Amino acid sequence: MLCLLYFLKNYKKYIKILFFGIIITIITNLMTIFLSVISGWLLTSTFFFTLTNISYNYIVPSAIIRLISIIKTFTKYFEKIIKHDNTLRLLKNLRIIILRKIFPLYPSNFKYLNNSNILNTLISDIEILDYLYIQIISPIISLFITTIILLINLSFFCFILSIILFLILFFSLLLYTIYFYNLSKPIGKNNIYFRNEYYFYMSNYLYYQTEYRIFEGINIIRKKINFLEIQWQKIQYKKNNYNSQSQSIIIIINGINILILLIYSNLYLFNNFNSKFYFLSFLLCLITLSNMLLPIGNIFHNISEILLSAKKIFMIIHQKPTINFLKINKCLKKYNNNIIINIKNISFHYPQQPLLILKNLSLFINNNEKIAITGHNGCGKSTLLMLLTRAWDPTKGIIYLNNINLKLWNLPSLRKNISVINQRVYLFSDTLKNNLLLDKQNDCNIDYKYLIKIINLVGLNKLINNSQGLELWMGEGGRSLSGGELKRLAIARAILHNGNLILLDEPTEGLDHITSYNILKLIFSIFKKKTIIIITHNINIIKKMDCIYFMDNGYFVEKGHHNYLVNKKGKYWNYIKNNIENNKDGI
Repeated sequence: MLCLLYFLKNYKKYIKILFFGIIITIITNLMTIFLSVISGWLLTSTFFFTLTNISYNYIVPSAIIRLISIIKTFTKYFEKIIKHDNTLRLLKNLRIIILRKIFPLYPSNFKYLNNSNILNTLISDIEILDYLYIQIISPIISLFITTIILLINLSFFCFILSIILFLILFFSLLLYTIYFYNLSKPIGKNNIYFRNEYYFYMSNYLYYQTEYRIFEGINIIRKKINFLEIQWQKIQYKKNNYNSQSQSIIIIINGINILILLIYSNLYLFNNFNSKFYFLSFLLCLITLSNMLLPIGNIFHNISEILLSAKKIFMIIHQKPTINFLKINKCLKKYNNNIIINIKNISFHYPQQPLLILKNLSLFINNNEKIAITGHNGCGKSTLLMLLTRAWDPTKGIIYLNNINLKLWNLPSLRKNISVINQRVYLFSDTLKNNLLLDKQNDCNIDYKYLIKIINLVGLNKLINNSQGLELWMGEGGRSLSGGELKRLAIARAILHNGNLILLDEPTEGLDHITSYNILKLIFSIFKKKTIIIITHNINIIKKMDCIYFMDNGYFVEKGHHNYLVNKKGKYWNYIKNNIENNKDGI
């Protein structure tokens, strides 16, 4: 329930427009009741006065009916506009809040969340919170006030009767709320679970359809999706069944109130001619009110689902970044091609995994030095790069960048000084220009000619040999890139970023020998005046580096030039020898 209070607190900035929307809804409800009462009174009067041959003025009530109809039409129109405008504002505000909370988060924050979960939260869970205003707050408040106004008027007619009707309505709706809330708890939980699972497997099916076909897994995932869809449909069927039950109960509750009114009128009002008009008016009021209460039958069995979605969103919003950067710039700037790295006795393990990945590592890299880190898979090479970019902080030890503790660098300064080429290069569904510029899309210093020059430099000139040029659409619905082209794109991004420290994680992984050779040649020619750290198993890269660090089980066990380490015939030599035997490749 605290989660809901948080979201209700966010409604404060829209309190005036929300209040205005509720007032309009109350006016619409009252106009509906007045229209029903006056129409009923007009028809009844016409019948009675016709029997007694008494003439009466029917023009005035007819005019009032038309006036009320016009007012009701206008209020209903503005009610819909205000309600949906409020909803869109609230949902937009919630999505902005979530995105602002997500952007500063780091890998450890997303340990239990994947992309489909986040997307599902931004779309489905937030839209479920839409019920909080449209189907809960606004209808309940407006119907409560409308009912109170109606019963106050009824009290002038008969105080005891109004109290009886109010108590029946109040306690029956209270029991009704508790019953359907408890009944729908497992339904709401299962509905969210199967919906999330369905979206997850469907997104996987669409995204990895080629891989599923290659490995003959397409039928397996289709069966899984069909199973989830059937289960989800069963949940929807139960929800619809509860809808029908809840509406039936509301009709019964209103039927009981109408029956009490009929019995009371028969006992006390039968011989009172004027009272018959009052009785008829309140009978029509109760019938109209029963029609107004029907929509709230869908509310209470959705509350558990709303609470679960609110809890999920609340969990994301209140996650604290595991890495905190300084907001002030403590004399940090972009150094002129000078980067010195000093890693002192760092150890690291992932949260809730006590086993150390890195163990008491120390490393010193001079300006413009090119080093390679190699070793068996899972020994901690990529983790070390993540520590250098502060995706994680070391559990123990200190990393110095230009003799300043890495924790004292603010985020913009650190990002300006480091360029990263990951093993997996992402191609965004956007133009070629935006895929190159990324965060520099608003940089006025980068012109068209400079981009063309870089594209030609990295060998992607065939991408611009068309009428679209830099506006060529890439990714989904556009031009896809091969593995080699993706690596060239990553190098072009690194050139534009112009960091002084270049971090490369398996830059030639999955490429053929010719493409690998061309990529290597490009890297060493373009970044020859930069400090480079490469993680690789490729012997052709290793041989060209100033220094090689061989990592095993979280330690640097050997370091030196390729020839020195081979002649030493230690762990590095055995590693190289095994690679040669496995790949049938010469040194």
